Amino acid sequence: MDLGLSGRRVLVTDASKGIGRAIARTFRDEGAVVAICARGAQDLEAAASDLAERGEVHHRTCDMAIEGEPSALVEWAADAMGGLDVLVSNVSAMAGPDWEACANVDLVRTDELIRAALERMEDDVDANIVCIGSRAANTAAPRIAAYAAVKAATVSMVKSLSREVARRGIRANVVSPGDVIFPGGTWDRVREEDGKLWHAIVRDNPFRRLGTPEEIAATVAFVASPRSSFTTGANVMVDGGATTGLQI
Repeated sequence: MDLGLSGRRVLVTDASKGIGRAIARTFRDEGAVVAICARGAQDLEAAASDLAERGEVHHRTCDMAIEGEPSALVEWAADAMGGLDVLVSNVSAMAGPDWEACANVDLVRTDELIRAALERMEDDVDANIVCIGSRAANTAAPRIAAYAAVKAATVSMVKSLSREVARRGIRANVVSPGDVIFPGGTWDRVREEDGKLWHAIVRDNPFRRLGTPEEIAATVAFVASPRSSFTTGANVMVDGGATTGLQI
């Protein structure tokens, strides 16, 4: 299926590895022009070099915890690409029990990023925003309550945003991954230890496996594409059926 993403101008944050990198690669493979950012320059350079083999890509280091940097990132990306059609906000402080850090990055600075993007998006061209959420927002999450809480707040924030921008023809959605494994990621390290936690998390999924970044990226690309033009205000779970609660 042609998703109709060729020529679309897409900004993906935290795209140097894992889910973010897979999202950027998927958009590039669909013919989009892509801008990416991350905090670490070395990993970002490697990701940009990989993506550049597929077409036009722009990259810049950015610390999403610092006030003003999200806005500056959007201005840079829109100028580099000649506009902005899609923002994929793949942002999280991953700060454990630090409520202040989680709220600052996942909510306050994310809102700054979104507001800056909306200023550079045109009306009635199916411009849209996709925020990366988490399965943790929909279930009990011991030891990561701050992370789970701000991801739940992200869903609420985007739901309200979707109504706010609908009159402009702009869409806003959340894609919420379940447990995803990739080299160097949290679950990859747990797998290497081969302990009880690894076996428990695999057993907890109906497919008896974890997801891949590419599986998340495929859903993000579809949600952001014209093929999904009537989808807004949604929280799309991509967790292999691990979440047992009913979304209503």
